[in-house]
Amino acid sequence: MFRAKSLSGLGWKRTTALLAVLGLVLGACSESNPEAERAAYEATKPWIAWMDEGEYEKCWDEAAPWFRDNISSRDMWIAKARETRDPLGKLLFRELNTTTYKTNPMGAPDGEYTIVVYTSSWDAGNIYESVSMQRQADGSWGVVGYFVKQQ
Repeated sequence: MFRAKSLSGLGWKRTTALLAVLGLVLGACSESNPEAERAAYEATKPWIAWMDEGEYEKCWDEAAPWFRDNISSRDMWIAKARETRDPLGKLLFRELNTTTYKTNPMGAPDGEYTIVVYTSSWDAGNIYESVSMQRQADGSWGVVGYFVKQQ
Protein backbone atom coordinates (compact mmCIF):
# COMPACT_ATOMS: atom_id res chain seq x y z
CA MET A 1 0.00 0.00 0.00
CA PHE A 2 1.43 3.39 -0.97
CA ARG A 3 0.36 6.84 0.03
CA ALA A 4 1.98 9.81 -1.67
CA LYS A 5 2.66 13.12 0.04
CA SER A 6 3.81 16.20 -1.82
CA LEU A 7 7.03 17.82 -0.64
CA SER A 8 6.88 20.89 -2.81
CA GLY A 9 9.19 22.82 -0.49
CA LEU A 10 11.98 20.52 -1.61
CA GLY A 11 10.90 20.63 -5.25
CA TRP A 12 9.83 16.99 -5.36
CA LYS A 13 6.82 15.96 -7.36
CA ARG A 14 5.70 13.29 -4.91
CA THR A 15 7.19 11.00 -2.31
CA THR A 16 6.33 7.46 -1.43
CA ALA A 17 4.91 6.42 1.90
CA LEU A 18 4.44 2.78 2.65
CA LEU A 19 2.03 2.02 5.44
CA ALA A 20 1.71 5.66 6.51
CA VAL A 21 -1.61 4.84 8.14
CA LEU A 22 0.15 2.32 10.36
CA GLY A 23 2.50 5.08 11.49
CA LEU A 24 -0.40 7.33 12.41
CA VAL A 25 -2.15 4.56 14.35
CA LEU A 26 1.02 3.76 16.25
CA GLY A 27 1.73 7.38 17.04
CA ALA A 28 -1.72 7.87 18.49
CA CYS A 29 -1.88 4.70 20.59
CA SER A 30 1.58 4.00 21.92
CA GLU A 31 2.47 1.45 24.54
CA SER A 32 5.76 1.09 26.34
CA ASN A 33 8.30 -1.63 25.61
CA PRO A 34 11.79 -0.13 25.74
CA GLU A 35 13.51 -3.45 25.00
CA ALA A 36 11.46 -4.02 21.84
CA GLU A 37 11.89 -0.41 20.75
CA ARG A 38 15.67 -0.64 21.17
CA ALA A 39 15.82 -3.92 19.22
CA ALA A 40 13.65 -2.53 16.42
CA TYR A 41 15.77 0.63 16.26
CA GLU A 42 18.95 -1.42 15.96
CA ALA A 43 17.35 -3.48 13.19
CA THR A 44 16.64 -0.33 11.14
CA LYS A 45 20.31 0.63 10.94
CA PRO A 46 21.53 -1.71 8.18
CA TRP A 47 18.34 -1.26 6.17
CA ILE A 48 18.49 2.53 6.23
CA ALA A 49 22.22 2.38 5.40
CA TRP A 50 21.30 0.41 2.26
CA MET A 51 18.78 3.12 1.42
CA ASP A 52 21.51 5.74 1.84
CA GLU A 53 23.78 3.77 -0.51
CA GLY A 54 21.03 3.47 -3.12
CA GLU A 55 20.84 -0.29 -2.66
CA TYR A 56 17.07 -0.30 -3.09
CA GLU A 57 17.07 -3.84 -4.44
CA LYS A 58 18.71 -5.07 -1.23
CA CYS A 59 16.18 -3.10 0.84
CA TRP A 60 13.41 -4.95 -0.99
CA ASP A 61 15.09 -8.30 -0.55
CA GLU A 62 15.74 -7.77 3.17
CA ALA A 63 12.35 -6.28 4.05
CA ALA A 64 9.73 -8.32 5.89
CA PRO A 65 7.28 -10.38 3.82
CA TRP A 66 4.40 -8.01 4.63
CA PHE A 67 6.37 -5.18 2.99
CA ARG A 68 6.77 -7.12 -0.25
CA ASP A 69 3.19 -8.42 -0.15
CA ASN A 70 1.81 -4.86 -0.03
CA ILE A 71 3.77 -3.40 -2.94
CA SER A 72 2.93 -4.28 -6.52
CA SER A 73 6.43 -5.29 -7.51
CA ARG A 74 10.12 -5.02 -6.78
CA ASP A 75 10.50 -2.73 -9.80
CA MET A 76 7.80 -0.40 -8.46
CA TRP A 77 9.54 -0.23 -5.06
CA ILE A 78 12.89 0.57 -6.68
CA ALA A 79 11.37 3.30 -8.85
CA LYS A 80 9.54 4.89 -5.90
CA ALA A 81 12.60 4.64 -3.66
CA ARG A 82 14.70 6.42 -6.29
CA GLU A 83 12.01 9.03 -6.79
CA THR A 84 11.92 9.69 -3.04
CA ARG A 85 15.58 9.45 -2.07
CA ASP A 86 17.66 10.52 -5.06
CA PRO A 87 16.51 14.18 -5.00
CA LEU A 88 17.66 14.51 -1.38
CA GLY A 89 21.31 14.64 -2.35
CA LYS A 90 23.96 13.99 0.28
CA LEU A 91 23.06 13.01 3.84
CA LEU A 92 24.46 15.61 6.24
CA PHE A 93 23.30 14.01 9.49
CA ARG A 94 20.71 11.65 10.92
CA GLU A 95 19.65 11.14 14.51
CA LEU A 96 17.00 9.13 16.27
CA ASN A 97 13.91 11.18 17.02
CA THR A 98 11.39 8.75 18.53
CA THR A 99 10.39 5.12 18.77
CA THR A 100 6.79 4.05 19.26
CA TYR A 101 5.74 0.52 20.15
CA LYS A 102 2.28 -1.01 19.67
CA THR A 103 0.72 -4.45 19.66
CA ASN A 104 -2.07 -5.34 17.27
CA PRO A 105 -2.64 -1.92 15.68
CA MET A 106 -5.85 -1.44 13.74
CA GLY A 107 -5.44 -2.21 10.06
CA ALA A 108 -2.35 -4.35 10.45
CA PRO A 109 -1.92 -8.07 11.05
CA ASP A 110 -1.82 -8.98 14.74
CA GLY A 111 1.64 -8.65 16.21
CA GLU A 112 4.20 -6.28 17.61
CA TYR A 113 5.23 -3.13 15.77
CA THR A 114 7.61 -0.26 16.34
CA ILE A 115 7.84 2.94 14.36
CA VAL A 116 11.37 4.37 14.39
CA VAL A 117 11.50 8.04 13.41
CA TYR A 118 14.74 9.71 12.42
CA THR A 119 15.42 13.41 11.97
CA SER A 120 17.78 13.87 9.06
CA SER A 121 19.32 16.71 7.12
CA TRP A 122 20.20 16.50 3.45
CA ASP A 123 21.48 18.81 0.74
CA ALA A 124 17.83 19.34 -0.24
CA GLY A 125 16.53 20.05 3.28
CA ASN A 126 15.40 18.43 6.51
CA ILE A 127 13.10 15.44 6.68
CA TYR A 128 11.63 12.92 9.07
CA GLU A 129 12.18 9.34 8.05
CA SER A 130 9.84 6.77 9.59
CA VAL A 131 10.74 3.10 9.39
CA SER A 132 7.90 0.78 10.39
CA MET A 133 9.10 -2.45 11.95
CA GLN A 134 7.22 -5.69 12.64
CA ARG A 135 8.46 -8.48 14.91
CA GLN A 136 8.84 -11.61 12.80
CA ALA A 137 8.01 -15.19 13.83
CA ASP A 138 11.68 -15.86 14.60
CA GLY A 139 11.80 -12.87 16.99
CA SER A 140 13.74 -10.58 14.66
CA TRP A 141 12.43 -7.20 13.51
CA GLY A 142 11.68 -6.63 9.83
CA VAL A 143 10.93 -3.48 7.84
CA VAL A 144 7.30 -3.21 6.77
CA GLY A 145 7.22 0.46 5.84
CA TYR A 146 9.26 3.52 5.00
CA PHE A 147 7.88 7.07 4.98
CA VAL A 148 9.55 10.41 4.31
CA LYS A 149 8.06 13.73 5.43
CA GLN A 150 9.41 17.25 5.15
CA GLN A 151 10.14 18.94 8.50
